[in-house]
Amino acid sequence: MTLSEKLYNLRRKQGLSQEALAEKLNCSRQVISKWENGTTTPDAEMLQKYSEFFGVSIDYLVKEDIEEPTSVQPAEKNGGNKKLLGILGLVISLLGCASLIVFGAISVLSSETADKIAQSSMIVINGTFIAMLASVLLVVFGAIILIKTMKHK
Repeated sequence: MTLSEKLYNLRRKQGLSQEALAEKLNCSRQVISKWENGTTTPDAEMLQKYSEFFGVSIDYLVKEDIEEPTSVQPAEKNGGNKKLLGILGLVISLLGCASLIVFGAISVLSSETADKIAQSSMIVINGTFIAMLASVLLVVFGAIILIKTMKHK
């Protein structure tokens, strides 16, 4: 199967019009049409975008003797997972920040706690300490998730 046939078949299997695919790949519908007609061929950058979007290798696209993959999954679904993971990281971080603010306010506003802090020169591990530690860990864990999803975009 030729490159142009593979490009056409991949697009059709996903039920995309040339215009819809062109929008997703940031090119024009006419460019997609020329690729599928065999008039022109995509450059290396566009081949990479095409292979990532449809979840196939560049070898599959350019080599005529490689068989068609059994299942074609667009990379967009994976991108959706990354977006969801990023949102999860943000929510976890915000939850940790909110709980730190609440526990900090309680500590400052409670005269009993302020007196204990003033009298004590060491950290006492109690429920408040554990809750604040859990809040800090939420912030850190959420931030790690956000950083990892940002690196892979």
